This record gives sequence, structure tokens and C-alpha cells, in this order.
Amino acid sequence: MTLRPTRSLSVRILALAGVAALGVGLAGCSGGDGPDGKASASSSAAATERPAITDVQTPAGGSGDFVGAKSDVQVSSCKRSGSSWAVAGTVKNPEKTGQGYRIYVSLLKGASDTRAVKEVDVASVDPGASTDWDTTIDTSESGLSCVLRVERFAA
Repeated sequence: MTLRPTRSLSVRILALAGVAALGVGLAGCSGGDGPDGKASASSSAAATERPAITDVQTPAGGSGDFVGAKSDVQVSSCKRSGSSWAVAGTVKNPEKTGQGYRIYVSLLKGASDTRAVKEVDVASVDPGASTDWDTTIDTSESGLSCVLRVERFAA
């Protein structure tokens, strides 16, 4: 009687290759430590970056039914002035009823590193009317860009 292996050689090789690939993949998730157990240069650099600054107030008024309204808001100025950033713009209400706005001004470094966020509330803008808004964000970091998120609600 001859004993036949239950698995073919090719299946064994594929299984072994899969286990090796899984081991390599999990080694990449080790949290940035080097082989000597010390933090790698990339994890050390990330740990020394300046923390983001956040100044978002408790939301004011509104019915809770918010609509994205970025197209209603324009930024006329976003520039560093000493140890802070001065941001200003205009809100134009295209609706047939009075609207309130919450404008979240983010200062970004690069494409997605948020360095500061500040909420600006515009209580009520009459139908078809425009109103100016402005804010100051305390950070002296240079090379940032302004990005808005805007919510509109019935005033």
C-alpha cells in the first residue's frame, strides 16, 4: 500500500508563500520601531511636529438641519499678520428666507495637515443679501493655506 500525500506540492508552496507574505505585511505594522527596539527616524519626526491648534465653539442657534453651503462664502483675505492669521470674507444668501451660517476656517500645511481650525458664526443673512465676516487665528506658523467648511441653516 502506497501512502499518497493529502496535498499536492504546489498547494504546499502556495500556503508557505502566503504565510511568508502575511509575516512581511504584519512586520510593516510594527508602529515605526526599528530592529533595535528604538523609535525609527520617521516615528521620531512625527512625534516632534507641532500639534494642531483647535478653537471651535459650541454651535449656536439653528434648527439642526444644516446644508453644505461652501458656494455661499468667499474668502477675500487669508494672510499671516505677526503671530496670528487674519481671515476675512463675504457670505451671500441665495435663499428666499433668512439664513444663518457656520464657517469653519481651517489652516492647512500641505494638502491635509490641519494646523488650526476656528468657527465663525454669522447669525442671520437676509434673503439675497451679503454680509462680511472675519476672524483671527492665533498661530505664527507660516506657509499655511485657508480651507473652509460651511453649514447653512434657517435663521
